[in-house]
Amino acid sequence: MSFELETDSEAIDAFLRERQWLAADERVTGAALAGEGNMTRTVRIRTTQRSLVLKQSRPYCVKFPDIPAPIERLATEVRFYRVASTNPILAGRMPRVLAFDEKEFVAVLEDLGEASDLLGCYAGDPFGRADLEVLCEFARELHALPVGDEDRAALANHAMRELNHEHIFELPFDPDNGLDLDALTPGLAELAAKLQADDAYVAEIVALGMLYTNADGPSLLHGDYYPGSFLRTGGGLRVIDPEFGFIGPAEFDLGVLAAHLVFAGGEHDVIDRIGAAYARAFDRKLLAGFAGAELARRLLGVAQLPLVADLECKRGWLELSHRWLTGRA
Repeated sequence: MSFELETDSEAIDAFLRERQWLAADERVTGAALAGEGNMTRTVRIRTTQRSLVLKQSRPYCVKFPDIPAPIERLATEVRFYRVASTNPILAGRMPRVLAFDEKEFVAVLEDLGEASDLLGCYAGDPFGRADLEVLCEFARELHALPVGDEDRAALANHAMRELNHEHIFELPFDPDNGLDLDALTPGLAELAAKLQADDAYVAEIVALGMLYTNADGPSLLHGDYYPGSFLRTGGGLRVIDPEFGFIGPAEFDLGVLAAHLVFAGGEHDVIDRIGAAYARAFDRKLLAGFAGAELARRLLGVAQLPLVADLECKRGWLELSHRWLTGRA
């Protein structure tokens, strides 16, 4: 990799021009980071004719440079967009891929315009019924999408699943993980220790982790279906950042969504609400298990959220995780 995407307008102009991705009379006039970005460097550029979004993957997580990550993940994201865009409903909810350099791992995407993610839902911003209907429709169409053998193989995404497996199903439940949970919320380390010592609970986590890692179908999944991947734009809700996408059980996407509805203030009927909006058969126990794992890993792992919650609130969420994991959804 010889090019590193930053906010240098001249360097970006030269990179795009060399690949003939700019018109003859077009030049880059400005560049700025487009959001914080957990996994990839994302830059919004303006030219004399338009606005574009550039993304580049690197061999580490942009937000956590000490965590290695498969550099090929952007190729998976690009393929996901191209496969999913064959469905008009999905295409209308995602940015278009305009170009991709497979050697430098740089993608040029449609700029969706002024937008904000839905992470504010944890602090009281509304996450309404209409939003849930849109997200469940997107998931339903995605999970039912026919995917050919070549694309299925390319979208297996085993390397990213291995990375995610560690952070969802291993690290939060390892008593020696080195995380200072009490620095986040005093008393949280004690709650974590109780879960980590619960053999039945941990056994369910291990079994789900094996399923997640080894699954080879049946559906194309987004893989990180939470409010940070949802954008509110002038044209409605959009779904982005499918670098964790893979071929697996639909219940994984739905379980992640359920957990974040709980974090956003939802009651314990979120699985029923998702089921009604998704309007497609699913395994309730499996969905609840993945939801329970997501609750725990967001509270006890590295990938923390901007939650407004005290110890008692987190205790309630971890108790729900325990109930969901041990089959009492």
